[in-house]
Amino acid sequence: MNMSWKQEISEIIGRQDENGGPYWSRADGNIHAPAGFSTIDVMHAIGQLGGKVEDSPVLKEAVEFLLGYQNDDGSFRYGTQKSKLPCITANVLSVLGRLSLPNSASIDKSYSWLLDNQAADGGWRCATVKLGKAPETDASNPGTTLWVLDAFLFKNGMKRHVDALNSGVDFLLDHWSSRKPLGPCNFGIGGRFLKTEFPFRRYNLFYYVYVLSQYESARNDKRLHEAFEALKPYTDSGHLSVASPHRAWKGAVFAPQTGPSEPASKYWKEIVKRLG
Repeated sequence: MNMSWKQEISEIIGRQDENGGPYWSRADGNIHAPAGFSTIDVMHAIGQLGGKVEDSPVLKEAVEFLLGYQNDDGSFRYGTQKSKLPCITANVLSVLGRLSLPNSASIDKSYSWLLDNQAADGGWRCATVKLGKAPETDASNPGTTLWVLDAFLFKNGMKRHVDALNSGVDFLLDHWSSRKPLGPCNFGIGGRFLKTEFPFRRYNLFYYVYVLSQYESARNDKRLHEAFEALKPYTDSGHLSVASPHRAWKGAVFAPQTGPSEPASKYWKEIVKRLG
């Protein structure tokens, strides 16, 4: 555990029953709601503070609880009803990776499921709307694609899948140029996207640059460097301020009401090291 934020992590763990179910889930078993403070969101936030699965018995139990939502084919559902969504699967894999859960045969099965469900345009989409409605709607979801690329950063031997992942990188770089609302969920690049948000949880400039900066095929691309430049107004002397925090985290260590966010600044410094 990052000792700098040990107290903050402990306080979040202490709120595990707040939504009515175990480990930040709702009473109906939903791990994807309420938005911002769901099981998935909270465990991801703890991982971004440096929390590790071995640090706490509660985190170990929460990971086992989360793994109980895996389907037989490797995908993850978010509730008691059957569902197979790339966005949920990728988010769960990112959570497990940030909490330093080692890869296993069951986790590898989830990564394989994502690769098997990559779309022809290089990205990933959740089939919440049937194909054929419109070209933009038929496209992959930029947000889902970002989550998948983030998840694969924790995959052992990810370089074996470089061609597939680079197709996803190209899809997101193209989206920086077009900025159109794409996919069934209409992910576009507008004012909200361009405001810094932390912890990482949805399609946002800061998360976009952080993930893509870790892919070699993107590092010298002018579009990523344009996005990198768009982040700089939110920084000062190596520190980054969070302009648009989710209400669940506003005023917390992730997004102080005044001044920069120290956890976010840690990730900003990683970006600067990669992109200069």
